[in-house]
Amino acid sequence: MHTMEIYPVGGTSVIASTHLKGITSFTTYPSGGIKDCKLNEYNEVKVNEQVFIPRYKKMDERKKENKTVAYYESGKIKSIALEERTNIQTSIGTICAELISFYESGEIDSVFPSNGQIGFGWSLEDEEKLLEELNFSFPFGKFETKIIGARFYEKGSLKSMILWPNKRIEIETPIGSYPVRIGFRLYENGALQSFEPGMPISVETPVGSVMAFDQNAIGIDADCNSINFYPDGSLQSLSTNSDIVIHSPEMKERTIIYQQLRLDMLSDEMIKLPVVLHFQKDTVMFDNGAESKTFPIKGTTFMFLHDGYYTEKKCSPGSDCSDCGASCM
Repeated sequence: MHTMEIYPVGGTSVIASTHLKGITSFTTYPSGGIKDCKLNEYNEVKVNEQVFIPRYKKMDERKKENKTVAYYESGKIKSIALEERTNIQTSIGTICAELISFYESGEIDSVFPSNGQIGFGWSLEDEEKLLEELNFSFPFGKFETKIIGARFYEKGSLKSMILWPNKRIEIETPIGSYPVRIGFRLYENGALQSFEPGMPISVETPVGSVMAFDQNAIGIDADCNSINFYPDGSLQSLSTNSDIVIHSPEMKERTIIYQQLRLDMLSDEMIKLPVVLHFQKDTVMFDNGAESKTFPIKGTTFMFLHDGYYTEKKCSPGSDCSDCGASCM
């Protein structure tokens, strides 16, 4: 093992490593402490008594050309890209991971079974073939699926689960049993905090029946979802692809909340953003991304004009149905 190495950079000195061999490149924090690095030699890194082998062999068509080991500014390990998939013991069972991140305390933050580079020469289908189906059992459902990753609270309980693209599961929620795409998030006590519906679903809310769905939901993060609950299971918020007409006797004229438009960088087309409804005790707030307005629930009428234009489209194989609203299922 190396002792600490100091390199002159721009007239100052920075700490490159305290224990790693074969560092080929690195970046640092403004304080000079190492932020991340790449390796080309075998190393063993111990975090909370478990030994990990960071990636060090020559890149191939699948492996990403990115950092191997990342650090907090304190010098504690933040993440490790592993040379080989390694069994990680978690509160939801053993997960074979290729990338793992940690809290500063050394407890597991997240595990990712796959860490391949999708692009020319290596497809999403190629990557999926390397993964096995995992069995999970929760109070709200049992299912078998492939996942992108799982995040955990510092004390070990599951925080969120990100499903593999095109995978769907079914879970029991406070508003009924529904198919889920992308993933779900839990409170630390295990109660369901949010989920991403697998298709547009009609939800009974304090302001009437609302079609909940977000065709633009990001498929690589399950921490922010279209339907959210308070800890007691009551509805906190939901996203809808609808314009909303609002009127009450106290209002001089009706208010219309429109979906906003933005340019989709992949298709170069204009797409509509969902409106988010936030429910409190006696009020509801509408947020369309450009402005937010709050109205009393009692005495106010709400009309939802659901925009289901995307349901007329058909998905390509392996998509997450964001374009078709799951009409291809």
